[in-house]
Amino acid sequence: MYEISFVDDDSEDFRIQDLLGEGSFAQVYKCVETKSQTVFALKEFDQKHKEFDEKTVEQEVLVWTDVVHENIVRLYASFATGSYMYFVLEYVDGGSLFNHMMQRHKYSEKEAANILKQVLEALHYLHKKRIVHRDVKPDNLLIKQVPDTAGKSKQHLTIKLCDFGFAFKLPPGVEVTCCPPRGAPMFLAPETILDNPIGRPVDMWSTGVLLHLLVAGYPPFWHDNSEKMLLAAVRGQFSLTTPTWNKISKSCKDLVKCMLAVQTSQRIAAVEALRHPWFFKLSELDSPRPRRKHSSELSKSCRLTEKLKCTISEMHSSMKLHRLGLDPLKGKFSPLYHSAMNLSEVSR
Repeated sequence: MYEISFVDDDSEDFRIQDLLGEGSFAQVYKCVETKSQTVFALKEFDQKHKEFDEKTVEQEVLVWTDVVHENIVRLYASFATGSYMYFVLEYVDGGSLFNHMMQRHKYSEKEAANILKQVLEALHYLHKKRIVHRDVKPDNLLIKQVPDTAGKSKQHLTIKLCDFGFAFKLPPGVEVTCCPPRGAPMFLAPETILDNPIGRPVDMWSTGVLLHLLVAGYPPFWHDNSEKMLLAAVRGQFSLTTPTWNKISKSCKDLVKCMLAVQTSQRIAAVEALRHPWFFKLSELDSPRPRRKHSSELSKSCRLTEKLKCTISEMHSSMKLHRLGLDPLKGKFSPLYHSAMNLSEVSR
């Protein structure tokens, strides 16, 4: 069992400026270190909150502290004072990729390739260190420099992966491990949905979903019915033949397929993806993609998160009952349940 020794009460060393974001038991502030006048992001955890899990936060520190890469937000220090715990993080002033996607109506393949390459560089670094991030999504990708909304700026877009709350490190010689399902439902890999052992490939799946979102403007697995949406992901049912995709290059389509392969043995690895021909044809990828679906569609998809979590939870409970020889969940989940069980048993 690991223990983290947090520095005692360093809170007076920082001057809080602005609230950058907040969750159920944590807030992130822009702050300035009083001695050096260096700007940082300070993440504050309320240890008394019912959802706060000290072991989870300690695990996050253990994984994140050892990570130093230009495309990953740096964790500089951690300390505790009173009932609060703090992370001192690299400050990234451009907001999240999610917010940027909500504002933009176009991403050319060249722009998407620039973003994706940096995400893959971060994952390649993590995967070499046997770290699985497990929560790659636009919300956890921060932008250091933001071009204007019209896409006319020549300023380079720097992407930084953040939030290691779900991350874990694989022991030497171990490629997959069992752990509770975590992550944004829209980005969950089939093996996560089926509650199978997971490893590095889950990050490649979610990055494939991200690529689809960037170039097409909508997710690969989308349905108003959450059960059908999850089933489509488990089966790998998505289309690259719609009018939107007719204007997207064959090499981009091929990379999407390689990243969204249902079988983990067939899913492309980060190091292989970085060598994909799509990235070497950037000079040919200057045409902007068609207008994306309105940002309200992306927002609507995010509002289904809680509903999808319940669906996944009930499906897992049903599968466990089946393995115990009890009656599985009946009724509205039955198509998803039976299909999931068939795929699960084949993969085992």
